[in-house]
Amino acid sequence: MKLLHRQILKEVCLIFTVTLTSMISLIVIGRMIDLKEIFVGQNISVLDVIKAFFFLGPSFLGLVIPIACMLSIFLCFLRMASDRELTALQVSGISIKNLVLSPLIFSLLAFGVTLYVSMHLVSWGMDNFRKTALEMIKSSTELSIQPGVFNKFLPGMAIFAQQSDLETRSLISIFIRDETRQDSPLTIVAPKGRIVTDTGQGEIFFILENGNIYRHNQRENTVVSFGEYRIRLDLFGLLGGIELRDKDPEEMSWAELGRAKIETEPDTRSYRLLVLEQHKRFALPLACLILGFFSVPLGMTLQGMGRNWGLFLAILCFLVYYSLFTAMYSLGEIGVIPLSIALWIPNAFFLCLALAGFYFYSLGREINLKYLLQFSKGGHQPAS
Repeated sequence: MKLLHRQILKEVCLIFTVTLTSMISLIVIGRMIDLKEIFVGQNISVLDVIKAFFFLGPSFLGLVIPIACMLSIFLCFLRMASDRELTALQVSGISIKNLVLSPLIFSLLAFGVTLYVSMHLVSWGMDNFRKTALEMIKSSTELSIQPGVFNKFLPGMAIFAQQSDLETRSLISIFIRDETRQDSPLTIVAPKGRIVTDTGQGEIFFILENGNIYRHNQRENTVVSFGEYRIRLDLFGLLGGIELRDKDPEEMSWAELGRAKIETEPDTRSYRLLVLEQHKRFALPLACLILGFFSVPLGMTLQGMGRNWGLFLAILCFLVYYSLFTAMYSLGEIGVIPLSIALWIPNAFFLCLALAGFYFYSLGREINLKYLLQFSKGGHQPAS
């Protein structure tokens, strides 16, 4: 039995590693497309990009680990069922109940890792991602202000400086065309200025001195002189919508969620989001146990199915889980269903399916999809 459990765990871990790596790679590629503005056309090193995505990783690990756990256990038992290894084990006198120990141990490990990620690593990763992103934008902005050319790395804004000093971050003979307000574009001219970064607020400013602002619209032209004028850079546009200052509930630590919940008025959307996030921190880790438990009878009862179709079916099952999870989250957010049960409904539903699957398999029944497909196409029972 020890050898059998060791082999099952070895195969499950191998499939889990491949599945987790593949899914993380796809998500990272998607995030890179979302954040292309911060990487494309900017002077940012590959090491900084890797560092940023390393800190961003825990934010999606909480969702990826449960599906990888389910896929690995399902595909392992599907292969054993298709190769009739489960039948051979039963004939040898080994009860199928004894085989549940291996996926249970693996699911418990996945549960512990996901719980740690949800409670600690998500907040830690997002805090460091903000700092890293701000440092990258700061460095990119300083290096992108090339003297003697129009710099257009900011949406709707063109910046020209006759001279620039990277060490002091000072600019000489500055010309800025600001078209962020389409109804009244601005032309700003100043003899000198500098770049200032506020790391606490996550903002970068151009501070211009002793210049003029020229405003033109359909009615009039105006000129305004200033002693000092600050232009706040659109960092949120560069970051693809990621907020650097205010934390969303899913980015907070457990302690921050508790403090924010106390400071927020009940019966508001913000309060409901905080409560839902607290339940989510436990519901998703528990999904590793439930989905892993669910995938055992699902893999054992399906016969005649290849790995590709098995992978498709397992992903379809998780999409059902995720769709139900998202629907319950939305209903809880608007206050339709109680917050205490909203995110636990998907887990309860799949737990019932898992128990029904074990009962179905205990009766000695199997689902042979190849048999069903041949029967549906030919209209007769295939020869045994």
